[in-house]
Amino acid sequence: MPVALSTSVAFAQGGAAAQDQAGGDGGEIIVTATRQEVTLSKVPLSVAAFNQETLDRQGSRSVDDIARLTPGVTFSRGDARNSGAANISIRGISSTAGSATTGIYIDDTPIQTRSLGYGSFSSFPAVFDLDRVEILRGPQGTLFGAGSEGGTVRFLTPQPDLDDFKIYGRAELATTKSGAPSYEIGAAASAPLVPGKLAARVSAYYRRDGGYIDRVDYRTGDVLDKNSNSQGTVVFQGAIAWQATEQLKITPSVFFQRVNNDDGNAYWENLSDRSDNDYRNGNALANTNHDRFILPALKLDWEGDKVALISNTSYFSRDQSSVSDYSSFEASIWAGNPFFPPEMAAASTFTNTQRNFTQEVRLQSADPDSRLTWVVGGFYSHNRQEAIQYVEDTYLPTLIQQNIGISFEQFFGQPLVDGRYTSVMDKAVTIEKQLAAFGQVDFAVTPKLKLTVGLRYAKAKLDASASFVGPVIGPPVNDQGGQKEKPLTPKFGLSYQASEDTLVYANAAKGYRIGGYNFAVGLPCGVSSTGTPVPGTELGALGLTNRPAFFDSDSVWSYEAGAKSKFLNRKLSVEASAFWIDWKNIQQTVALNGCGFNFTDNLGSATSKGFDVQFQLAATDNLTIGGSVGYTKAKFNDTVLAGPSATRNLVTEGDLIDLHPWQVYLNAQYRFDLMGQQAYIRGDYQYLSALKGETVNLNPLNGTADLTIPAQQEVNNLSLRAGLSFDGFDLSVFANNVTNGSATLARSHDPGTTLFFRRVTQRPRTLGVTATFRY
Repeated sequence: MPVALSTSVAFAQGGAAAQDQAGGDGGEIIVTATRQEVTLSKVPLSVAAFNQETLDRQGSRSVDDIARLTPGVTFSRGDARNSGAANISIRGISSTAGSATTGIYIDDTPIQTRSLGYGSFSSFPAVFDLDRVEILRGPQGTLFGAGSEGGTVRFLTPQPDLDDFKIYGRAELATTKSGAPSYEIGAAASAPLVPGKLAARVSAYYRRDGGYIDRVDYRTGDVLDKNSNSQGTVVFQGAIAWQATEQLKITPSVFFQRVNNDDGNAYWENLSDRSDNDYRNGNALANTNHDRFILPALKLDWEGDKVALISNTSYFSRDQSSVSDYSSFEASIWAGNPFFPPEMAAASTFTNTQRNFTQEVRLQSADPDSRLTWVVGGFYSHNRQEAIQYVEDTYLPTLIQQNIGISFEQFFGQPLVDGRYTSVMDKAVTIEKQLAAFGQVDFAVTPKLKLTVGLRYAKAKLDASASFVGPVIGPPVNDQGGQKEKPLTPKFGLSYQASEDTLVYANAAKGYRIGGYNFAVGLPCGVSSTGTPVPGTELGALGLTNRPAFFDSDSVWSYEAGAKSKFLNRKLSVEASAFWIDWKNIQQTVALNGCGFNFTDNLGSATSKGFDVQFQLAATDNLTIGGSVGYTKAKFNDTVLAGPSATRNLVTEGDLIDLHPWQVYLNAQYRFDLMGQQAYIRGDYQYLSALKGETVNLNPLNGTADLTIPAQQEVNNLSLRAGLSFDGFDLSVFANNVTNGSATLARSHDPGTTLFFRRVTQRPRTLGVTATFRY
């Protein structure tokens, strides 16, 4: 999708730098990362913040783009079959197993999901009509609770303006090399209905990201679906602000989003020519995805002379469904050959739903000049998540007869379910309830030295149930169970405001995520009814007779020191931080590569350490230069065996967590007069380094190793933009991925075979034009 990459985060600056970072008014972004309104340079945390104008100048159109702007943040869409799947992690705290390691918020509502079944993933809001995006690096368990183990990403929506009429609009048209056009249009308006008393804000947005991968018949090369991996996004937002009394404001709001993916972003290596941007996949079926959510919320703000009371009530309702082509997957397992016959078209249908009710109430000080500022609150959530999977392969009986020489019923002991399905996961359900109390106190020991202490106590309960039927499962399975936990997540901080322009700080904080339940794995994995490992099977090699039914919670302790300062008459802003994170009892996926299943287990401990430095320089009145450098190294500290008779490790001491160790971003923007109007040119460059060393997947001592799947590869991306601003309009032309790079973002193959591989790469060179309007 079109994107112009940059690294600039918001600081107070003069000249062009201030305009680039604060929407042109020379002021600083106000953030609420501490649940209080504070200017970014005075927040004693590692926070990146981007307002809508900054995101527009950088060409950011998705959370993928925002993640690239932020050192220490990794975002991936590497699932070869599920076209909507995505995972975000911060500072190496990365896991696709269990609950999310990163909290995802729309305003005050958490929307992240847990890994349930084989097709669940979190949804992210589109980047349009946002007041700002805040990325909080490091655990935020005290103020934001479970799910914020590695950090938190907050999408803050604009509030209706009680006094002024405002309009925001954006349109874009782009073309991708060897691909389909992309386009978008969106508009937002805020109007005072009764000045000072009642106002409304509404917005609507549509975006179409054109595809660049063709789905073909792999036997003949005939194109079945040109540019099949297109995506459409629809967003509606609405809010009403009512100043009921001088002290009380009531704001009901609703956020609706629908994303449709026509096919996945993985291509087949044996069918494609990267040098010519000729990308193809040979799937029998398109990997479609439909993801819809609606988020109504009610916010109450009461502000007295010294204290404020905030209440947020919300209900997140999400329905996601997808179809994944399992033809080569099934053929690989049962015939040892991924090149499925023309009569075969196996489909796995996934349905995932979330129904999350959230209530939070905060009472906090409202006097910023007081030596003692504080916030206390209560939080309740009831999250119900449901996953259903049907694998339909009516050709499998013929495949078994042809390759094994016996009938399907003889081989499995039972026929297809309803004559259609090889396996059915029927209503795997988790119900997670959480009740928490939290508080944080900031005390100015001296006018410059401040002490911070925070604590969150939660009572969390997880109930899980699932039923499985089908020949590849064996006898019907009905599982249920639950867990209860009472985590404490403290935080300690010390900050020193050496001068108006220099802040030094240090923090120690704990984060956690609750444990969960493992669903059944198939008979081919080596499920034993005798109580002894089955030789020659995936489970047998790990010393297991079955998957573990449950896994426990994990937690982190993070230690961070940082500084924020301005130099050269406030023309240069620098923010730097260094961190050390201890991660215990890690929830990680154990892939049973030979049979196509997996489970989650607690795999010892790990250490993540690194630093990030960001800067912004107003080199002249017209030239702004910005950038950042981030480094993260995360590795496992223990060797972990799956069972007492295991012949191979699950994890070996020293294995690296798969990420890009170095993240470098550079940007420059030059402004000049053109025919009496303000014009500009800018360039944005991104570099992600390759990971050198053995990951869990690349260490042959590990039972789940697959040496054909590389660790993170080097990525380079250069984007250019030139534009003209006048009378509230901004017209610009851009080029993304100028060098037409095709770095490998992910590689995979079907279980039990290396005859062909799937790969995910960068979007090819994209050229376009953007128009924005603000009033």
